[in-house]
Formats: sequence, structure tokens, C-alpha cells
Amino acid sequence: MNDQPTHPGPEPETPEYEQYLTYSRREIIEVIQEVIDSQALVTVYFSQGDDHFVTNLLQINPEFEELIFDAAPEAALAERLLQSRRATFVAFLDQIKIQFHALRVEATTREGRPAARIRLPDSLLRLQRRNYFRVAAPKATPLQCEIPLPGRAAPARFAIGDLSVGGLAVIAGPQLADLAAGTVFHNCSIELPGHGSIAVSLEIRNLQGGAQPMDAARMRYGCQFLNLSGPTVSLIQRYINQLQRTQRALV
Repeated sequence: MNDQPTHPGPEPETPEYEQYLTYSRREIIEVIQEVIDSQALVTVYFSQGDDHFVTNLLQINPEFEELIFDAAPEAALAERLLQSRRATFVAFLDQIKIQFHALRVEATTREGRPAARIRLPDSLLRLQRRNYFRVAAPKATPLQCEIPLPGRAAPARFAIGDLSVGGLAVIAGPQLADLAAGTVFHNCSIELPGHGSIAVSLEIRNLQGGAQPMDAARMRYGCQFLNLSGPTVSLIQRYINQLQRTQRALV
């Protein structure tokens, strides 16, 4: 599944997508706010998929459980949306597909202009169907991972070469020279600048570099995260999104 491209239309509600759903109200609000802040285009599908239009999310009001977005460009289309029993919202945020549903749409205004509003969704789909997108660690603010090693009183600290929501690459010194693929480390710590620290479990999946012990300082260990919680995944993804936006702004 992860090797297939993500198509622009709504994803079906099937069990295979359950792992990509979040039911956390805080996470749902954070993701929707990211869509608003990035001014990502959002397509609204309704009338059982027969109608759709492109809009922008304008404002989220958690205290009123509402989300406001630009009204449909045509009066007839707007009226069909209000009469529809279900609407599906689809956006792409830094290569991640965002999707959620509303059972009722109401007309409103915002700053004197026609708009529409829905109740905040109870669940939200975040889907990246290609292999996890990796981003290189920034040189200005290097990332580091602390890994508890056997026989050491304090965790060893290693530079991170790249990061994704699926794992990371550790640039290793001699401390990891004798370790092989399949080795698991628990209680590892990563500091994400501006976002806080996360505790993770890592499994070494592959090694790249010289074959001789003297080359161990240049070894690159590809590691997979194990059993990440939803909030931790969200934190990593927010950091990656911010890093990508910063890198694009410098181009």
C-alpha cells in the first residue's frame, strides 16, 4: 500500500485506513490549523461525489466546535452543499493527504463575505501512501539522538542524518561498531528544536559505510521507530512540516 501514489479524490472508509485516523481532538485542531496557516487548497466533495469545488479553510473556533471555510463560488452549488447530507474535505499538506467529513453544512458570513461552517470532525485521516518522506537534518540546528547503550552509565549521543515519521538515520561513532541490524534500543531521546523532546524505541534496520572497524565513525545506521504513539507521530510530522517550509523559504 505504501508504494502507491495518493490520488486527489476522497479515500473510502475501509478498515485498512483505520491506522491513519486520529480521534484526538487536540491533534485534529492542530492539523486543521496547519491547513489554515499554510493556505492549502481544500476540495469539498458532496452530493454523493457528483459535486465538488475548491475552497480555503478560514478559521477554526474550538470553543464553538466549528470550522469556517469559503462558500462555494456559485449560488446553486452552495445551495446543493447546504442540502447535502454529507461533505468530505480533502487537502494536501506537505505531501500528506488530509481528509475529514461533515454531516451538515450551514451558511454563515465572515468579514462581510459569504462563508460556510461545519462542526469540528470527530476523526481525521492523515495518509502518506508513498514510503515515509525523509528530510535531512538542518545544519544550523543539528538534531541529536541519545541512545542508552549496554555498559554505559549515561546515554550515548549521536548526530541524526535524516528524519521521517517512520524512523531516522544515526551517524555513528565507534560505540555502535559491533551492533547489527535487528538491534533494538528503548528509551531513546530526541530533542526537536521548538517542539520539545520525544522518547522513542529504535530498531537498527540497515547499515551503510565502510566494512572495516576503522570506518565506524562514518557508519550510517538506518533506524525504524517502534510503536510510536499518535501524539509523537504528530509532533514529528509538525517538526518536519516546519522544517520543509523553512527550507523552501531559503530557496
